[in-house]
Amino acid sequence: MLRPGARIAGAVLLAALAVLDLAWIARDFGQATDVTDAWWMWSGLIFRAQDGIWASSFVEPTLLVLYTVCAATAAVSSAAGGVLVSTGVLTILLRVPTLWNLNASWVKGGVSDALRNQVFTSVIAMLVVGVALIVLAAAGRRSVPRADGDDGGDGALGGTGATGATGGTRDDPPARPTRAGGLTACVLLTVVAAVLLSWEIHSVTEQGWELYSHHFTGDRALATLLAVPDSWYGCALALVCLPAAVAARARAPYSRPLGMTVCGPLLGLGLFRLSFGIRSGLLGGFGEIAARDQLWLCTALFDVLAALGVLLALAGRDGDAAAGPATDGEARATAPRRPGPAAGPAADGEARATAPRRPGPATATDGPASGTDDLAAGTDGRGTATT
Repeated sequence: MLRPGARIAGAVLLAALAVLDLAWIARDFGQATDVTDAWWMWSGLIFRAQDGIWASSFVEPTLLVLYTVCAATAAVSSAAGGVLVSTGVLTILLRVPTLWNLNASWVKGGVSDALRNQVFTSVIAMLVVGVALIVLAAAGRRSVPRADGDDGGDGALGGTGATGATGGTRDDPPARPTRAGGLTACVLLTVVAAVLLSWEIHSVTEQGWELYSHHFTGDRALATLLAVPDSWYGCALALVCLPAAVAARARAPYSRPLGMTVCGPLLGLGLFRLSFGIRSGLLGGFGEIAARDQLWLCTALFDVLAALGVLLALAGRDGDAAAGPATDGEARATAPRRPGPAAGPAADGEARATAPRRPGPATATDGPASGTDDLAAGTDGRGTATT
């Protein structure tokens, strides 16, 4: 969990990243003959800007949406730490290639120094903010408050209650995904990573390393100043998808923000590739195009469906199960403790387990009298409200 000040600071930094992306999108709208030209340029089609130079790529609108959603989430969510780290890592991975490409001779020869310096300064600021998000998530952590044993049914948080009706979700521990949701997200993210890496292996074997390296580093292969090299983008997504899959399978507390965050760039990649297929007529003539192009379009569709599937799988929180019927063990763990002897007739073993302890030698019972205390203190947070 993050301190309130760290959450607010993280939301401000994410908003700053969104503003930077929005500024370059607005610049390209001003350079376009028609606003739709910018959209088709993001999709991969060739449209000429008024000054002949585009700055943004499909990465900018994709990250703009991601930063906006994450900023709103970080300000109020107990999972703010995971949100800040995952967005910071993605920002660094996707912005680093611009540093060496802006200083390459093939860019310097065709772009004015003023525009190049503006883009370079913007990218440096993005990288600094990305690092700051990770540092802030580490430095702004605070321990999760826990109730004492007498609180009984309120779970891990004092005064929050099973459904969080009396406290904000920002004060609850980060929620874990459900078992089914974590397994589903793990499978989908693993398959996505495998598909992305398979395309990179195919490109290397088909093009050879010399040509492939240009697509990986961006050397003479970028159409816009802020564009991310295609192969670099695919490898970066695969690199983030794999740990996200492992975290989802382990149902780690940070698995939900990590898995949901990586869905943003994945969803953007698939949508803009499908947009290219629609505009270029590839989808309309799907049965007549080459098998490789068919697989390329199918991969774009799969990226969209997989991203939506992961979002849906991780939307469910493990704490939501507390609203449903509980097992006998869960009922004993979450039921409020009543003072004095239990009311009403009870089984002999149950009466001995719940009756107040009397001073003097302990009598033999079916289980330790403090067993309910240990169980109540050892709940995994199913009864607490989570994000």
